[in-house]
Amino acid sequence: MKHESINPQYAEDEIKEVFLDGLQRDFSREEEVLISRWTQSFNKSERATIINLLKELLNKHKRHD
Repeated sequence: MKHESINPQYAEDEIKEVFLDGLQRDFSREEEVLISRWTQSFNKSERATIINLLKELLNKHKRHD
């Protein structure tokens, strides 16, 4: 799989935003480090897939509340 060049900070920010929206709280330091490490490994396609999955999960959760 070809890895496309993306700004790792941008990928991290997008994914963090989805988590923070769903959790409605700030990350602990340990969670912040874990998300940072995790998102650094994604290429553009993988990042889009993860973001879409998280948003779908979050939307389903919000509908049940």
